[in-house]
Order: sequence, then structure tokens, then C-alpha cells
Amino acid sequence: MTTPSIDDIRLDIWKQLEQRDQKEHAFHDVISSNQRLQQQLSQLLKRLRNESPTLPSSKTTSVEKENLELRIRELKEERADFFKLQSENAQRLVLMNDQLRVKEDTDAKQKQELTQLTEKASKLSSKCELQIEQLREKDITIQILQDELSALQLEITTTEERNQQLTKENLQLVQRWMEKMNSEAEKMNEATQFYETALHQAARQRQSTSKSKSSSTTTDHHQNKLLKTSTIVLPNHPYRTLSSTHDGDLYCIQASHTGKYFATGSEDRKIKLYDTTKSIASPMSTLSGALQSITSIDFNASDEFLVASSTDHSTRVWNLATKRIVHTLTGHIGKVYAAKYVPADSNRVVTGSHDRTLKVWDLNKGWCVRTIFSFSSCNDVCLLDPDGQTLVSGHLDNTLRVWDSKSGNGIKDLNGIHTDQITSVCVSPDGSSVLTNSRDNTLKIVDLRMYEVTHSFKAPTYQNGLNWSRACYSPDGCYVAAGSRDGSIHIWNTRNSQLERHMKGDHNSIISGVAWNPLGTDLYSAEKGPKTVCLWDTSIEQRSSTSPSSSSPSSYAK
Repeated sequence: MTTPSIDDIRLDIWKQLEQRDQKEHAFHDVISSNQRLQQQLSQLLKRLRNESPTLPSSKTTSVEKENLELRIRELKEERADFFKLQSENAQRLVLMNDQLRVKEDTDAKQKQELTQLTEKASKLSSKCELQIEQLREKDITIQILQDELSALQLEITTTEERNQQLTKENLQLVQRWMEKMNSEAEKMNEATQFYETALHQAARQRQSTSKSKSSSTTTDHHQNKLLKTSTIVLPNHPYRTLSSTHDGDLYCIQASHTGKYFATGSEDRKIKLYDTTKSIASPMSTLSGALQSITSIDFNASDEFLVASSTDHSTRVWNLATKRIVHTLTGHIGKVYAAKYVPADSNRVVTGSHDRTLKVWDLNKGWCVRTIFSFSSCNDVCLLDPDGQTLVSGHLDNTLRVWDSKSGNGIKDLNGIHTDQITSVCVSPDGSSVLTNSRDNTLKIVDLRMYEVTHSFKAPTYQNGLNWSRACYSPDGCYVAAGSRDGSIHIWNTRNSQLERHMKGDHNSIISGVAWNPLGTDLYSAEKGPKTVCLWDTSIEQRSSTSPSSSSPSSYAK
């Protein structure tokens, strides 16, 4: 049913008013005739009064008297008729006044309804204009989605073709791998034979000079020292607990690539930077400039710059020498959850966002050089190779995705690894596998050469408490560490998938992330709520110089 316009309403009211006027003027002729008759009666009575005294009573003849009486009788009858007509007209006038009052009441109601209808029509017009604008915006959105769908269909077709090609290449790689393993087995046999020959030669050279013995002793000591420093010993207690100077919850923690720094990011929009070579009772400096919470942190290879993502839809780069922002990367339309430097190129950064895109940024140009579209929000991203050609991302739809950053095409989608969203991804030290952490309370190691899960880690006491909870590898790749909802740190052995450590320290609530110093000397853990950071000593020197029987955290202090 269509709403009548204002002009139609006015025309209808005008016609009703004309009909009312016609009904009221229907009695106009009767009233005019009544008035004329009254005037004539008044004139006749006046004439009669004027003529009667002039007639001589003594001289009036009988004929004239009869005529006068007849005339008077007629006038009386005519007057009676006039009175009767006047009475009828008065009754009609009363009825017409009643009708006029009813019409006026009806007119007032109609005017009130007209005012209400006018206001309603104005509101409906405004609502109609708003709906027209919304329809226009939806048409634009539909067009954008159609364009994106076309692009995704093209991408799916390209991905299927690439998948077929990769299947063929995979068969070839398996064949080459088998050939290589056979070749290595032959080399091992040759090496064993060579070793046996060398043992015989060593037996004949036992009587060597003292200089040769001294040189051999020095070489062995150097090798043992390297082995000692590269060995990681798991702790039981933190050697130091830092009360965070942040004003909000801790969201992330990360160690630099040289091991000199580690930093924490918070809900208070600030980053606290700590220098591990000095006293770390308090942060070395504070980096500010973000408009909302900090979600992830990463350092470049030389520790000259720091990049951090934020929920204000942007990513920022700080110069650690000047403590100032040098780049602000905007382009995402959703919260940015992950940002990573390309290890071999400090001028490129990769980001992952809630808007279902990954972006590659050129810091020399200051803008995005590649946008990769995904089917789900990205929670974390990592790089498999130093030049950043291959990216791995963990998503809200439980899927691990592998991308070619140069072409923007997907290499592999690994579904079914987890039953809930993936909260973090971390590449192994040798670059052959990726560690995933999930809200299904499990961690997985995925071999990206065969695209298979090689290890799975879980424990009855482990619960992932955040959608961005970060897990990490140890520098030697022998262990993986993750923080639980109850504040405990879990460390598993990557060789046998066994839980090696379940330690709590001074944490009492959700762990937002853990980070291992690349030198293997420390493990850092950040607690979300009470905003505390625990430092765990994993170096063999510290463990060997500390009494293992002591259970106090202070016994592990440096």
C-alpha cells in the first residue's frame, strides 16, 4: 500500500470543503425568501396603519367596509402564513446550525489528522531517503564482494593448478629424497671405514710430541666450551620477577635477535624495552605513540629497529637509538594481530590482521607492496626463509596457511591440524617446521617439507587462555615452551614429545606469551593480569654454579 503524497491530501480536503459549502448554501434561497416576505408584511402593516385613520367613519359606505374587512382578513391570513413560514425557517435554521457545528467539529478533527498525517509523511520521507542511502551503500558493498568473489574464484583455480603441480613435484622430491638417503648411507659407510682407518693410524701415533698434545688439548677445550654454551638446561624457578610498569594488561613479550634486548607490549598503548646486558630491575626506555593496545613485537636482525602491531588498525616502527617512530603503516581495516621483520631485509615488514588479509610493506617506499587475501582472520604470522619469500599464518578457522609473498598465491592450506583457532605460529631454528599453539589446548609441530604433523604436545594442566597466546622454540630446537591459563609454564621435549617441566614461579593467572633468548641463556614469560614478567635461567653455567637442592627463587639470581 503506497502512502499518499501531501498534494493528494490537500486536494482531498479542498473537495470536502467545497461539498460542505454546497450543503450550507442549499438553504440560502429559503432564508432570503423569508426575509423578503417579512419585509413585505411590515410594509403592508405600515400602510394599513397609515390608511385607516384617514377614512371617515361616518361616511364609509358598506361596500368599502366590506372591502376593507376582506382586505384585512386576507392580510391576516397572509400574516399567519408568514408566521408559519417564519417558524419553519427558524426550525430549519436551528437544524442548519446544528449541522454547521457538526461540520466544524469534523473539520477541526480533519485538520488535526491532516497535521498528524503531514508529520508522519515527513518522517516517512526521511526514512525513505535513509533507506535509499542504505540501499546505495549495500549495492556498493555487493559490488565489492562480487569483485572479491571473482578474485577468489580465480585464486582458487590458480591454487588448484599449483596444487596439481606441487603434487607432481612432491613425488619427484620423494624420489630424490630416497636417492639422497641411499647416497648418504653409502657416505656413512665410507666415513665409518675412514674412521676405523684413522683409529689404526692414531694407535701408531701415540708417541707424538708435547707441542702436538698441547695444540690438541686447546682445540678440545674450545669445542667443549662451544658445546657447553649451546646446551640448554631447564630451570625450576625464575631467578627474577619484574613487576611491570605498564598501566594495563600485558599482551605480548619478545626477545631481540641478538639477545641484547627484550620488550613487552601492553593494553596501555606502550612498549617497555629492557637491556639484558645491564640491570633489568626497570625498563631501559618506553616507546609510545600507538593509539590502542599493542598486540605483537618484533626486532630487526641488527636490533636497530622495533616493529609493533596494534588494535588501532596500524603498525608502527621505532628507531631504538632515538626512541622515535619512523614509520606508521596504515592500510588494514581491522585489528592488526601480528607484525614480523623480514630477517634478511630490515626494510620489509609482514603483518597479519583481523580483516582476513596479510600485507607486505616496503619501508623505503612507506607503503604496502603486496596484499594477500585469506578466508579467515589472521592471529599470527612467521617467515620460513630469511628473504621472506614463504610466509606461514595461523587463522581463526583452525587452518595453517603457507603463502608465496612475491606472487601473493597460497602454497598450502593445512586443515584439521587443530579443532580450535590457532593463536600463534613459530618457525623452528632450522626453518624446516613450524610450531602451532591453539585454543584446543594442544601444540603441534608441522613439517613443511611433507606437510605433516610430526609432534603433538599436550598436558592435563595446560590450557591456552588467550586468542593471541604465543609459544616458542628453544634456540637449539630441542624444546618448546608455552604458558597456561593458571600461570604455569610448560616445556616439552621435541624429540620424544614428553613434558619436561611444569613450573609456575610467581605467576598466578593467564600467560600471554613466552620468548626464549636466542643465546639460550634466558626464557621470558609475561603474565596478562597482574602484569608481571618472570626471567628463567636456562644457561648451563648458571645451573652448574647454583645448588640444585635449593628451591628458593633467590637461589637462581645472577
